[in-house]
Order: sequence, then structure tokens, then C-alpha cells
Amino acid sequence: MLDYRIYRNCFSSAEMRRIWSEHATIAAWLKVEQVLARCQADLNLIPAGAAIDVETVGISDLDTEALAAEMDLVGRPIVGLVKQLRALVGEHGCHVHHRATTQDIMDTAIVMQMKLGLAEIETGAARLIDLLDGHIRAHPSTMVLGRTNGQHAVPMRLATKLAVWHSELARRLEALEQAASRGLNVQIGGPVGDLRGYENGSGERVKAAVAARLELGAVDPHWQNARDGISDVVTALGALCASLCKIAHNVNLLSSSDIAEVSEAHANGKGASSSMHHKRNQRASEFMEAVSRLGRQKAEQIGEFTLHEHERSGGAWIGEWVIVPEVFLLTSGALHWAQALFEGLTFHPEKMAERCHASVTATAV
Repeated sequence: MLDYRIYRNCFSSAEMRRIWSEHATIAAWLKVEQVLARCQADLNLIPAGAAIDVETVGISDLDTEALAAEMDLVGRPIVGLVKQLRALVGEHGCHVHHRATTQDIMDTAIVMQMKLGLAEIETGAARLIDLLDGHIRAHPSTMVLGRTNGQHAVPMRLATKLAVWHSELARRLEALEQAASRGLNVQIGGPVGDLRGYENGSGERVKAAVAARLELGAVDPHWQNARDGISDVVTALGALCASLCKIAHNVNLLSSSDIAEVSEAHANGKGASSSMHHKRNQRASEFMEAVSRLGRQKAEQIGEFTLHEHERSGGAWIGEWVIVPEVFLLTSGALHWAQALFEGLTFHPEKMAERCHASVTATAV
């Protein structure tokens, strides 16, 4: 469904789909191989010519059909990538993927994509916070009926209701930044993570150099079987989706015919019903709720894939290949709908005042 032409804009943003596309993923693998070769050459671990040759390879030089066939055979995509790179660089082929393992390449590449994805999410969340700030400033003294346990409570400031959402989203944004500081790390360790094959501390220097070039962090000794960093990021995205879901559901309730204190923008037939032509359904809030529910639920699955055995556990690791991109895609979709909702949301102070007056009168009686 996330790839359907008719549905994809409902579940993710175009930019996030680009970040996690197959083309971008293969390009990230290639980039890691190139940066690794460059750093090793700079430390005189492989010939300079080998790094130059690897750096000249473009993604258009790769046979993606052969990569897919090799993946079907081997169960890992980097074996086929390395085979093609070695053939393409000729005499320097033996220096490709020097002292590396598949997980080094894929883990570092997915972190590169996560960094790009987080930048997109953080921009969207900041935009949403700004939109809420605008609504708060526009209604400094508007009163709305508070509701607790599904019942009428007492009148309260609309600005306070919105400020709770505003501050919650600000905390979610801060949590994402904190998770990024823990989770965006290169993975350079070799077969069992201990930089086996490097001598005299050269492995540590390679890891530091790769991290510097890719503007990522590094942890010691490695995180090959310690997936807490990725889990932190995905969990933070899930928490953001939970907040978005709560806000969307509440806006949808306030938009109902029985309350009608807010309404969404409905230009050009948006929210039309195929059978009840008088209706103007709340589309932005309902999609925001649905997509953020999916994002939150997908994010919860990441805990299953932190449970590695010994130094590597493919049965756990493979699950990340699906969960991580999908959580980013769904979060981007939820934020897209959130922005659309609050860009066109109209508040109805007269309806709010009417209900506040009726509630106060009923309470007095």
C-alpha cells in the first residue's frame, strides 16, 4: 500500500520515499564502501589507486537485476554489491570491502538514511509547532468547554488546550534530537565487531575517519549486536506518532456535527461523500489519526528486533530492514496530514461560547 500510486501520498511524503527508496538505499551502500576505501587509503592500508577506482563507480554502473538475483541466492545484498565492485575496479578489486563485513556496510548506510529522515521529520514537527503557536496567539482569550471522562467539565481557555499539544510536540521533538545523539553511529567492526584483521590500532583510526567523513558518531567497541541506538530513534518516532494520533482524534471529535467547534478546510471537494452530498467529512484529521496509529504500532515492533544472540543474529537484524523505513515513512505521512490540518483549521468561538453558556446555566440550575 505504501507504494501504490493511488495511496502513497496518503501514507508518506515524497521526500521520505526518496530517502528510503531502493535507489537511495543502494546508493548509501555504495557510499559507505567508497568512504571506507578512501579512509583506508589515507591510512596506507590499501593503495590510493584502489580508493580512486572505487570512488569512480556510480550507481548507474551497477546491475540491479544481478544484485536482486544474488540477494535471492545469498540472503544478503552486499555480497553481490562487492562482487560487482571488484569486477568494475579491475586490478584493485582485492582491496574492495577490505576488512569489512556486510553488517558494517548496511548498518552504516541505514544510519545515513535515518539521519536524512530525522532532518525531514524534525523540520515537519517544527513547522507543526509553529502552526499551533499561530492558533494560540490568535485565540488568547477564547473560552471553550473543557471535557473530562467524556463529559462536560468547566469552561477553559482554548489557548491552554492548544498549548498542551504545543508543549507535548516540543518534547517529542527534543526526544528525537536526544535519540539521534545516541543512535546515529557508524558501524565499522568486521566479522565479529572487534576490528579483526587491523593492526596497531589502525581499525580504530579507520572507524573514526569514516565517522568524520559521514558526519556520524561512533561507539566503542561496536553496536553490531546492541541495537539500542536504532531502537531509541524508532521508539522516539513512535512516541511522536502517539502524540499526533491523540491530537488528530481530539480535533476529529471537535469537528463532529454534534460539537462543531472547529472545522477543516474543504476547498475543491475535499471530504466529499459519494452518497451523501451534504457531508463535508474531516479528512485531514482522520488520515492523521490513521497513519499515526500505524506509525506508533510499527514502532512498537522494534523491541523484538533488539534481541540478538551472541555477536550477530540475522533473525532479529533482518526485521529492521522493514520496520525502520516503514516507521519513518508513516511518521512523515502523519506529519503531512498534521500540517494540512492546522494550516486550514478554523475555530468557531461563537459555538464554543454558546456551549460554555449552556453548560454554566445547567450547572447553576
